[in-house]
Amino acid sequence: MSEQAPLVSIAICTYNGEKYLAEQLDSLLRQTYSPLEIVLVDDRSTDGTWALAKHYAARFPQLRVLQNTENLGYQKNFEKALALCRGTYVCASDQDDIWAPTKVEKLVSNIGDNLLIYHDSEFVDADGQSLGRYMSDEFTMIAGSNPYAFLFFNCVSGHALMVRKSLLETVSPFPSLGMYDHYLAFMASTQGHIAYLPETLVKHRRHSANATDVLGSRKPASRYKITQTRMMRENEWLRLCAQISTHEASQLATQLWKAAKNRTHNLVNPAFGYLVWKHQHRLVQIPKKKSYHGFGFVFRQIWGLKAKSLFKFS
Repeated sequence: MSEQAPLVSIAICTYNGEKYLAEQLDSLLRQTYSPLEIVLVDDRSTDGTWALAKHYAARFPQLRVLQNTENLGYQKNFEKALALCRGTYVCASDQDDIWAPTKVEKLVSNIGDNLLIYHDSEFVDADGQSLGRYMSDEFTMIAGSNPYAFLFFNCVSGHALMVRKSLLETVSPFPSLGMYDHYLAFMASTQGHIAYLPETLVKHRRHSANATDVLGSRKPASRYKITQTRMMRENEWLRLCAQISTHEASQLATQLWKAAKNRTHNLVNPAFGYLVWKHQHRLVQIPKKKSYHGFGFVFRQIWGLKAKSLFKFS
């Protein structure tokens, strides 16, 4: 790349990630793009993660490392790490993936005037072996300016995105609940445009310690608790979307939130179900699973947590 190329930062957050961290750091350090900085923030690991991070930092000057004085949690640790980045463009990195050497170079070449760009990923197991599935098998990858698609679902994974530093500066601080990647995708699509690069540039490792469960491989301890948590999270997310933007999508979010906010302690919510049915072509664009489409999905939105409890969802 040209010496005049913009600085790109990679924010990597760690917590008890010693097992896979070296392989991931090696893949970040092999990036073909320059100039590049890597900012690692450790969230008070109790294994050998911090010692390993310091060992790498002593060898590679493009790597800056620091450790929190207290555990911040996944969301706030990424907020901190991304804020510490100095690049014109900023990527987020998990501690246990494997990046293609050309990932950063390709994202910079294709971001254009967009605020955010993301790519496809391949799922691999704990040993790095392919599971034969890709992120694009699970989700329809959204591009352009379409915040409605992000009111219920998200296809922009943190490990796959690159954003302009200018966007991060306008959307901080992050909300305490939810996932930072979903938040960035919604905000980018309300303020500008998102680009999607249909190339597989990360091997995304799936194991029991992952912060998310995209493939739905974990067995929930209680369907009731899972349903309750999902409802509370969705309600809070809709409330945030109603407040954090002046885009028309926030007006719909306001209507949805007002109709949904009592779902966790009542029997039925016909107004909420009606809104989902009326706007389903906007709201259900990302999932590819048939269970999320059509009347069946809309019908499930009518019932409150009390009704689901009576139906023995627990």
